[in-house]
Amino acid sequence: MSITTIGDHLIHYEALGRGEPLIFVHGWLGSWRYWWPSMQELSTQHRTFAFDLWGYGDSSKAQNKYSFEAYVEMLDQFVDKLGIIKPFTLVGHALGAAVSLRYTLLRPQSIKKIIMVALPLQGGHINDRLTNTDSTSFINRVLGKSNVYPEVESETRKTDKAAMNAVASQLISYNFAADLEKCTCPALLVFGGQDPVVQPPAGDYSQLQRPENNRHYVSLDGCNHFPMLEQTAKFNRLLLDFIRTADNFTDIAPKEHWQRRTR
Repeated sequence: MSITTIGDHLIHYEALGRGEPLIFVHGWLGSWRYWWPSMQELSTQHRTFAFDLWGYGDSSKAQNKYSFEAYVEMLDQFVDKLGIIKPFTLVGHALGAAVSLRYTLLRPQSIKKIIMVALPLQGGHINDRLTNTDSTSFINRVLGKSNVYPEVESETRKTDKAAMNAVASQLISYNFAADLEKCTCPALLVFGGQDPVVQPPAGDYSQLQRPENNRHYVSLDGCNHFPMLEQTAKFNRLLLDFIRTADNFTDIAPKEHWQRRTR
């Protein structure tokens, strides 16, 4: 376990590997831990980082830090505190995807590429039970046991209900589609087609897939809310392909079969 401090508050984080930096930001359910399989895979070529947002995992529980703006600031402070080399790649999930996108708009020179998993494009796409229940009850009622993984379940008891409820309530009124239009760096959007937590875009999503703007959209039709755990090999290959691609993202797509590459 690694700890850094911001004022009187503790940030728990983990780091693995060597190479160009890559930062993972978790969502409303769980903590840094569900990124571990992806960190292990990508650490062969990257210095990977994942940290717990305020109110989650082993980071400080401080109600004055439970806001979307405070989480964006937290990411900024985390990068500066650890002296992470810029530009780096960001990977965010759900709430973490929204935080990553807003950070990218504020610090465009710091970001090489951004990957957003289950980004809540409209506030109405967020399951409103996130605003009024605790994480354990939410998982049991909405996801069900068949869609929960040890990396998530083991951490939910550490979540401060106030943190989950407050930021979900705040983001219900947000429109991240407008933020996405302003994002100029290469961006990959990934959605689980069966996600009950953050609703994938319905109907025509051509506005999200703009190759001329280095933007690409992928739907993992059989996936629920945690594609990084449900289809780990396919998800990691998707990330690696996107990170390695220089300029033409039209061929980015999930690969059915893949073996880990070794050096």
